[in-house]
Amino acid sequence: MIRILGYALLVVGVLGVTLWFARDLPPPDRVRFAAGVEGNGYWRIAERYRDILARDGITLDLVATAGSVENAELLARGAVDAALLQGGIEPDATVETLGAVFTEPLLVFARVNPSGGDAAGASVADRPVPIPRNVAEWAGLRIAAGGEGSGTRAAVRGLLAAAGVPEADNALLPLGGADAARALAAGEADVAVFVAPLSAPYLQPILADPGVTLLPLAHVAALSRRMEQARIVDVPSGTFSLDPPLPAEDLRLLGLVARIVALPGLHPAAVDRIVEAAIRLHGPGDVLTPAGTYPSMDETALPQDSYARDLLADGPSVFADILPYWIVAQINRFAILLLPIVFLLLPLLRALPGLYAFRVRSRVFRHYARIRRIEAEAARATDAAQLEDLRTELREIDGEIARLKLPLAYRDYAYNARLHIDLLLNRIATRG
Repeated sequence: MIRILGYALLVVGVLGVTLWFARDLPPPDRVRFAAGVEGNGYWRIAERYRDILARDGITLDLVATAGSVENAELLARGAVDAALLQGGIEPDATVETLGAVFTEPLLVFARVNPSGGDAAGASVADRPVPIPRNVAEWAGLRIAAGGEGSGTRAAVRGLLAAAGVPEADNALLPLGGADAARALAAGEADVAVFVAPLSAPYLQPILADPGVTLLPLAHVAALSRRMEQARIVDVPSGTFSLDPPLPAEDLRLLGLVARIVALPGLHPAAVDRIVEAAIRLHGPGDVLTPAGTYPSMDETALPQDSYARDLLADGPSVFADILPYWIVAQINRFAILLLPIVFLLLPLLRALPGLYAFRVRSRVFRHYARIRRIEAEAARATDAAQLEDLRTELREIDGEIARLKLPLAYRDYAYNARLHIDLLLNRIATRG
């Protein structure tokens, strides 16, 4: 009995916890999303996420920042719920990745040496530039390396460190995006570095500038192994433009893998919508990555959001076509709570028939204590009056049992008890 009551209390407790969690079933109305510099590549991608989430009634509040470094800082302070992070940027806080989403090429541009002949007609690798292709030889250069807080600046520092070049050997100018492109065109910078999606609006003008060339770095395989979350990217000719072809020939460049990261505990419904948007936006691939490459959990060392991981690994739930997405997003979460209930209920359900039978039998069996006492007293009694009192008490017990309303399947317990009473009455009668 105590064991069964314990099971019941556990079930009630788990049900209470389940109901408490049920308060969070509805999706959030708003999600704060750190998106980078307004108008730049990350911002434009975040705008596409915002448009997709708006269809499900979730407002993605885009937060303008200086770039991935500031995005990570905002996450660490809890000032945003999720963010785009460039490869190699690691937050100083516990966050979870929702998946790697695209590869950004690390593009190094340099001015063409005007005294080097027909630069426009030469291949990218052969155009005369005063900048060494081997980063280890860079010294005394003015490098437009992005503003403080940007992912580009972090990437430039990582590139120099991978090549063993002290940061102080070159001047890192706080210029990024369109400002870096203008500084390079004006001769105010020797090198401009960009880590950006191919859709970044400032890339087309600098690619079309005959006085500037895309510098293919030497030893990219070695550099990629020394930089966090870097990989080699094959850039086909014509990637940026087919008329004229830009670049004019296939290139091998460094690339960094961008990720979407979020604070732990981001509502599963919000995770569901962000991951579904990532599949829609990045799943088809682009000129740098084949279809189906992203989103993925394969190229991130951060802790993984469990729901995002399962969604990317297994695809949409079988309930996705029949239930609202925000309920589907909670199924796994509640399955964890329901499993203990199932394991508790199964033995409890098996015990219920026995418990019921015990309760019914006990209505008859509780009289046996008196019957045994009467039998013992009758064996010792010698006085006729005492025996008559015992017979009277037995008849009272027989009447009580006869009046019991028992289910048909359990009436035999009453019949047996009354037979025992009749047997004892006869034994007492023979002694009287």
